[in-house]
Amino acid sequence: MKKIALISAAAALLLFTGCNQSASTNKVSNKKVEVTGIRKATLDKGSQNLPVVTYTSQAPIPGKVKPFQKSYVTAPPMIPHSIAGMTPITVKNNMCLNCHMPQNAKALGVTPMPKDHFVDNFEGGKHVQRVAGSRYFCTTCHAPQANLNPVVENKFESMKANAGLK
Repeated sequence: MKKIALISAAAALLLFTGCNQSASTNKVSNKKVEVTGIRKATLDKGSQNLPVVTYTSQAPIPGKVKPFQKSYVTAPPMIPHSIAGMTPITVKNNMCLNCHMPQNAKALGVTPMPKDHFVDNFEGGKHVQRVAGSRYFCTTCHAPQANLNPVVENKFESMKANAGLK
């Protein structure tokens, strides 16, 4: 009986030692990995590490800057002025609407929102009097334009350029 107890104790000791050693070899490394993206941050971080657009002179004033030409026909136009103080757009506050609603835009001499911004895709394509919910958050599609060195090189070429068309 003593022999069986001794063998069992030895087997348990070997088993415990073997498990302990394999656990120590599978430890998670504490090595720091450098992130090499635009953000220089992990994906679970907020947008605080995105590149900040800084202007060398005064930020563009609404209505005083010529818009950039679109890259392709269906591209959303870029915002030709600073949006400082106009964001974040919330359910209760969208400063873009003050100037770009069709009834205001003509008087102000700015680009009015197109008719497709008043088609509610969530209501079966029904034309509505308000800006459709899918079009309400302007900066989802429209970005401020700025003349600066890009963070990432853009190699986009339109189909017209490739086909030699104008």
